[in-house]
Amino acid sequence: MKKRKKFWAIDLGEALTKIVVGEIGASGWVQIEGFRIEKTPEQIRNIGNSEEQSMVRGFLRHLLKGARRHDDVMLVINHKEMLVASFTFPMMTINEVEEAIYWQLQLLTSENLEFWRIDFQARERTRWFEHLGIDETNLDVLGVAVKKDLLSRYTKLFGKTGCRLASIVPQFYTFDSLIDPNGDQPTLIIDMGKSETRFFYYYRAALVENHRLELETGWDGKTYLREIIKVTEQIFEFPLGYEKTGMNDINENIYLMGGESLHRGVLETLSKWLDKKIRPVDELLDEKEELILPGKMTKAERCLMTPCVCGLIKQAQLRGGLL
Repeated sequence: MKKRKKFWAIDLGEALTKIVVGEIGASGWVQIEGFRIEKTPEQIRNIGNSEEQSMVRGFLRHLLKGARRHDDVMLVINHKEMLVASFTFPMMTINEVEEAIYWQLQLLTSENLEFWRIDFQARERTRWFEHLGIDETNLDVLGVAVKKDLLSRYTKLFGKTGCRLASIVPQFYTFDSLIDPNGDQPTLIIDMGKSETRFFYYYRAALVENHRLELETGWDGKTYLREIIKVTEQIFEFPLGYEKTGMNDINENIYLMGGESLHRGVLETLSKWLDKKIRPVDELLDEKEELILPGKMTKAERCLMTPCVCGLIKQAQLRGGLL
């Protein structure tokens, strides 16, 4: 009897590497069968000589133990050099969007984008002007650019482990699988990493803004948390393309994730200083009826595994034609 295809999702974090494996049903259900958390080798960020390459291949083979050639392997990335930006354009053709995105992203870097892979998502948004009696339709576009040599390096690395890397996706792309596309309230996900914090602001499951706060030398824990508060308040204060609701309306739409968020008192301190309710991001997993998680997962493990789990949920949505 032919064995069923497995789906793997790997998150190569700066401090920890996370991996999940599971199955996806024809009706869209996702069952997580196993997971693993390992310390990320320093060599994986800057692979040089053959000895380092051999060590990284051994690390990946260990992570993917049990994977078969016909399994699907997804790599979830959140690389510092990845360009991500959102724009609002008037209605235009696909070719016009591609050209506009290229030039908008070029403004964000001095490097030649010919050596970058550029992708985008575009969604129509209609605004009704009641007093004028007219509506206006625009395109909300999310653009992302990643260096081609980075993608090539990952593809070759996984290829030498004997596994087929089916896709490489930005971390933020999978998070929208947790958010109601018809909900009117915005959602902010704060991802606290080892050396930086990322802020992902979604409206109706579309990423509207993303911000990055890097930890500076000399900051203590309290200073770091106060800087996170400042960025959070700025995100809700200054509208960039959307009419944002006030802070009083978003109590249940701020979620915290990442390894640094697990330290004692972090969530409680941020909630107190913001005077808003902040919830751990894994609570969103409980709202996904199609998701089946292993019974023995701690809260910390659920938090760390969320990006990988979101990757498999996204796969199920795409396979089921839900997106």
